[in-house]
Amino acid sequence: MPETDLVTVEAVAVRRGRFSLEVPRWTVAPGQVVGVVGPNGAGKTTLLESLAGLRPVGSGAVRVFGLDPWQRPVEVRSALGFMSDDLPVFPMRIGRLLRFVSGYYPTWDPELVERLIARFELDPHDKTHQLSRGQGTRLRLVLAMAFRPRVLVLDEPAAGLDLGGRRALLDAVLEIAGDPARSVIISSHQLSDVERVADRLLVLNRGRVTHEGPTSELIGEGRTIEEALLEWEAV
Repeated sequence: MPETDLVTVEAVAVRRGRFSLEVPRWTVAPGQVVGVVGPNGAGKTTLLESLAGLRPVGSGAVRVFGLDPWQRPVEVRSALGFMSDDLPVFPMRIGRLLRFVSGYYPTWDPELVERLIARFELDPHDKTHQLSRGQGTRLRLVLAMAFRPRVLVLDEPAAGLDLGGRRALLDAVLEIAGDPARSVIISSHQLSDVERVADRLLVLNRGRVTHEGPTSELIGEGRTIEEALLEWEAV
C-alpha cells in the first residue's frame, strides 16, 4: 500500500485584519522538497505556521500525518521540525539546551546532533542569549533537525547566515532530501538556495496560490526562479 501524503491542505482560509490567505488544495508527498516562494506579505509564514500548529485556520482543513496540527500539536510536532528566525530558545548553554530538549523526542539522534554542531560550527559551551544572529539561526536549525523529523519546515532559514552557513544548511537539506520517507518545506528570500534544493514550488502572491507544481516544469530551462517570479509579477 503506497504511503499517503504527509501534508494535506484543503480549502483553507486564514484571515488577519485586512489580509486573507486562501489555499484551495495543496499536498506534500514523502520524499519531496517544496519551495514556498513569493513576495513579502504573500502569506508564506502564515501557511507554514498553520502546518506547525502555531496558527489556526479560519476554515478548511490542514492535516499533517493525517492529524490537525492545531488540535493535536504534540503528536504533530513530535515528527515535524519547525524552524523560523525568531523562534525563542531558552537562555542557557547550548549543550544543556540540547540535552533538555532531547527528552521530549523519542527519535532524538545524539550522533546526528554532534555532526550538526560541527557542521554549523557551534560551541556547546556558548550561552544561547549571547549568540550572534547567525549563530542563533544555526542553533535553531540543529533543534529542528536533531530528532530526524518526517517533515522539516524551514521559514527563512538562511537569515543571518554567511556563505559558509548557507552551504552547511543546504548540505543538510539535501541529505534529508535523499530519504524517500521524509520531506522538506522551505521558504526563503535566498531564491538561489531554493532553486538548488526544491523539486516542487508553491508560489503565493497577495494571499493566493498563483502557481504550483514541479520546479522544472514551472521554471523551464534557462530561467531562474527570480526571473519567473518577475514575469509572474510575484515579487
